[in-house]
Amino acid sequence: MSLIRSLNSGVSGLKAFQTKMDVIGNNIANVETAGFKSSRVSFSEMMNQRLGRSGAGGGNSPQLSNEVGLGVRVSSIDRDFSQGAMQTTGRETDLAIEGDGYFMVGDGNQNLMTRAGNFVFNKDGLLVDQGGRTVQGYNADSNGNVLGGGATEDIRIDFENALPPKQTENIKLAGNLNATTSKAQVSQGQNGLTVDGGGSANLNTEINDLTQTLDDLANGDTISFDVTLNDGTTTTLDYTYAAGDTMENMINSFNTQLNGGGDEGQLTLVDGLMVLRSSNLGDSDLQINDVSISGTGNVNFPSFQVTQEGETNTRTMSTTVYDNLGRAHSMTLEFTQSDTNEWTYEASFVDGEEITNGATGTVEFDELGQLSSDNMLEMTFEPGNGANATSFELELGDSAQGTRFTQYAGANTAKVINQDGYTQGELVDISIDGDGRVQGIYDNGNNMVLAQLALAQVQNRNGMEMVGNGLFRPTSAAGETFINTADNFANANINSGSLEGSNVDLAKEFTNMITSQRAYQSNARVISTSDEMLMEAVNLKR
Repeated sequence: MSLIRSLNSGVSGLKAFQTKMDVIGNNIANVETAGFKSSRVSFSEMMNQRLGRSGAGGGNSPQLSNEVGLGVRVSSIDRDFSQGAMQTTGRETDLAIEGDGYFMVGDGNQNLMTRAGNFVFNKDGLLVDQGGRTVQGYNADSNGNVLGGGATEDIRIDFENALPPKQTENIKLAGNLNATTSKAQVSQGQNGLTVDGGGSANLNTEINDLTQTLDDLANGDTISFDVTLNDGTTTTLDYTYAAGDTMENMINSFNTQLNGGGDEGQLTLVDGLMVLRSSNLGDSDLQINDVSISGTGNVNFPSFQVTQEGETNTRTMSTTVYDNLGRAHSMTLEFTQSDTNEWTYEASFVDGEEITNGATGTVEFDELGQLSSDNMLEMTFEPGNGANATSFELELGDSAQGTRFTQYAGANTAKVINQDGYTQGELVDISIDGDGRVQGIYDNGNNMVLAQLALAQVQNRNGMEMVGNGLFRPTSAAGETFINTADNFANANINSGSLEGSNVDLAKEFTNMITSQRAYQSNARVISTSDEMLMEAVNLKR
């Protein structure tokens, strides 16, 4: 009977190691299978047979009975779910999961799970695996918004659908307007006024103390200034002298009369030189043409010459504005410095479209060069050709994005940095990001999210049932199944243009093959040896 036990133990060993060889063979056969997870065999001892008491030791005996094993059996075949190596393919629809999770594919009756992401789009625009099962996820709405977490649907892309045009609603400007872009006209006396001893005259110098005063002025004498104003008109400004009057008295009287009807300019005395500066930036005719005296006095006032021409420079920028039909309209914006810390702008369209609101305006800056007026300008124009009137906003800088619209004494860098309109677009390509978003790339330069792949995770991966073709079906042993998008799982990322390779370790498999072969041979030897022993027992009767 004992030989029969050894024969059965040997047979059980042959069966067990044959199973292990089957698993090793399957692992090696799938060394190039995308997403394949290798398996291992675990053995356990079969039930033991009690042979009787071990001796008469009673309670002092180390064991109560002798037992002999009846062989070995396969206790489990376990999957190794460790990460496989990433293999770059360059195909946009080849996807690999880095971390936990599974792609979901549907065959019409049920959803299955897989790590193999070698997907393609079929003739109907459905994203499918190599068996034609549809990849599950969430299709975006017309605005590119995806609502994940609910019931999944087949990922489908309409490659014939055009991206509708979008009219311009916001234009962003950023950069710097040069604070010294425009200059005021400056004229000054050709010679400086001096006092006896050769020093320069100042505001406290009495007019009769000037070296240029040839005959002292008397009460009631009149100093007349023949002046051309900024707009080119001429006028005469008279100053009546009183005994003891200084240069300050005369200059203050001049400035009061000059600016009585507006803001024309200022006359100052700088190191003995009389300097007249226009209050207008840019082109100006402001000038003192002649100085004459009526009365007994005689002062040799110098003639004036222009030392700095008034100059007006502008900053012109352009952009494209789209109407509601997607037609493009070329618009130019011209900013002109009209005053210190103040600029005027004028908008126009190259093809003459009428601007019905906001064509001109003013923007202001503070002493630090920061925008002090409203940073949002409203504009409306008539595009014509059947399109509706189009209104949009001009935004000067964007603090949220870290861009500003400034006025410093530096280079003119102000420009249009963005506008949100576009014309109709045809789908030319797709891309898939790390969160599984399928983005359409259109020939008008815009992208839009079209769908997002779903991922599934289970509580117990070993509880899933294999159904072939690298597919798993969750069972009750797998626990709850969680379905969502990759960005809602902390440890999942999708790599586009790659496949997850098999996690089979060939060196380990060949080592296991050698030990399994030797174990199989040893169990076969147990059977052959038991057979020889039985033969000897049979021959005892001879």
